[in-house]
Amino acid sequence: MGRATQPGGRGGAWRNALLLLVAVLASAALAEGLARGFWWLRSGVASPDRLLEALYPELRPLAERPPERGDATFDVLLLGGSVLHDSWGDVEEQLLEQLARAGHRDVHIHNLAQPAHTTRDSLVKYEALGGARFDLVVVYHGINDARANAAPPEVFRDDYSHLPWYELVDALAPAQGRARFALPATLRYLAARVRQALAPGRYAGSDRPRPEWLRYGSALKSAAVFEHNVGGVLELAAARGDPVLLATFALHVPRDYSLAGFREKRLDYLLFYSPLELWGEPSNVAAAVRAHDEALRRLAARTPGAILVDEDRLMPRGARWFNDPCHLTSEGSAIFAGYLVEAMLPLLGPAQ
Repeated sequence: MGRATQPGGRGGAWRNALLLLVAVLASAALAEGLARGFWWLRSGVASPDRLLEALYPELRPLAERPPERGDATFDVLLLGGSVLHDSWGDVEEQLLEQLARAGHRDVHIHNLAQPAHTTRDSLVKYEALGGARFDLVVVYHGINDARANAAPPEVFRDDYSHLPWYELVDALAPAQGRARFALPATLRYLAARVRQALAPGRYAGSDRPRPEWLRYGSALKSAAVFEHNVGGVLELAAARGDPVLLATFALHVPRDYSLAGFREKRLDYLLFYSPLELWGEPSNVAAAVRAHDEALRRLAARTPGAILVDEDRLMPRGARWFNDPCHLTSEGSAIFAGYLVEAMLPLLGPAQ
């Protein structure tokens, strides 16, 4: 007698395995669709390899139309914080005007500077622009990195991920330019959000230092990170053939500086935008900026072809030029830009 086929035998096992596989694939496809929909609704980003633009929307124009070297336009990339941003000063406008007066009107400035951004942001953004080529990259950083110091040594991280923003950056940056699926980066991003909600004590303040951690800012932990990040920009630029201009940071702190004096507008500033306490204890912030400027001088000295504009030593100080410890008046922007233009002109060649 032949052996009877038992229910749930080999054929049933294969069917079950196939059904399980189909269910898993369908669930993965649904999760991937939800992940893409999340980013589209949140930030208008459709492609998995460009999720970083959700955090850095200023990248989008350059990603869509990357500049090329050798055309008729002199392309300048600005990397920095609010001092270079057009909402806080006139540096970009002054660069264009002064270059035009010198006979160079075919200049396009790509300004990626954003308020509160540090050297870590600039390195990440410059890495993301792998297909773009610039005739000059200008780096102006110094004060925003100082805010990272106000954290205990056991909390501080060299990638600044003890600041919540950078944990989100770390979640999306690996996908930039290479990811085919949005789900892995989305899961990393959501996990970071959950960690930040459940354990806020492991992070320094996002917008300003935590008052109870201000004392830790006296240890200038950011100096080595600052040098590493700017060094990373220089290495990438060398590989891409982009000339780099490093500018030291001009900080103006009157001798009689105090938060009360700032609030009462008794100090040697014009419009009183941001007090120094936004970045930490004033003496600690000033010491960090000095350390960062020294790092820039060292980097320029050991990097062939790097241009150094020592704005810290060149800029005059006072209310005529500074609205607060770092942001420039219109006249201050003009003088600041003038030193940059002077250094740019040899790269531009004969005037048109």
